[in-house]
Amino acid sequence: MQSDIRKAALNLGFIAAEPVTCQPFDVWRNRLSGIPLGKYLSFEHDPSKAAGRPVEELTLWVAVTPTPPMSEWPEGCGEISGFYMCSEQRKKRRIAWEDAAEALGYEITRDVTLPERAAAIRAGLGVHGLNGLLITPSHGSFVDITLLLLHAAPPPGARGPEYDLSSGCGRCGECIKACPTHAISKDGVNTLMCLRHYMNRLEELPKEDYPKMERRILGCDTCQNACPNNSFPARACPPADIAEHMRLEELLTAPDIEGISKYIQPHYTRAREHLFTKQALLAAANTGRKDLLPLIETLRDSEDEVMKKMASWAAERLGQGV
Repeated sequence: MQSDIRKAALNLGFIAAEPVTCQPFDVWRNRLSGIPLGKYLSFEHDPSKAAGRPVEELTLWVAVTPTPPMSEWPEGCGEISGFYMCSEQRKKRRIAWEDAAEALGYEITRDVTLPERAAAIRAGLGVHGLNGLLITPSHGSFVDITLLLLHAAPPPGARGPEYDLSSGCGRCGECIKACPTHAISKDGVNTLMCLRHYMNRLEELPKEDYPKMERRILGCDTCQNACPNNSFPARACPPADIAEHMRLEELLTAPDIEGISKYIQPHYTRAREHLFTKQALLAAANTGRKDLLPLIETLRDSEDEVMKKMASWAAERLGQGV
């Protein structure tokens, strides 16, 4: 009855795992088609197409694991959010679950790109938050979702698309007030205005929003920290080795991508060296690091126009601009 799949998940550190049926996630597809972010996403919304098998021969297992928010990063360092700090561990856990399923005799489709939050809502693992994140009863929104697509008929009790419409969070509005770029409203979140989105497209970040980056390097937890559902998760201390790699002087000269990738999945670090340096420019200026001006000045001659623009802004903010 596939209970061995749940047992394998719990043994690997997931806090919950539930099966759902594999009808297409049409509610999620329709929602994405109506928001600006939708054009950037490439989810397959039909598990049957992802596996190349009929719906009745498939079960999608959905599991969640905590991604503890980070406590204060050391002075002089950039910041990475808990979600990204857990990303390499998350990848290893997913692969271990897939391996365990195959060892139990199941056929699977590996590394599927189905809509994880939609699957978790169908599974009853949480509700849809106003900030666009899944909110769970035990860990709020500080969780990660992992999917396992099994080539087996769904067990009795597997939830279907009739559960896809989430009741939503309590809509207290704390995340609306907290968001530095006003990306969240009573209608939901415009992810294209989120600082996390801008981190991948710094050329789109308005200059007036440079100070709002503060010392963030990857990720933003502001809306989550403001959410009453997140008042209880324990915080994780930044490991000393990665804190060393987040020193702004290192990020401004030669970011150690290999060292950073010990914690952060290469998917997020690959080809990001220049992005880390740009974020470090903003962080240096936003934290008043005049001692880093010599490094900042060298980047004003960069051939990268965005790098040059941010270096000039940082130098001017620190009082040494031309």
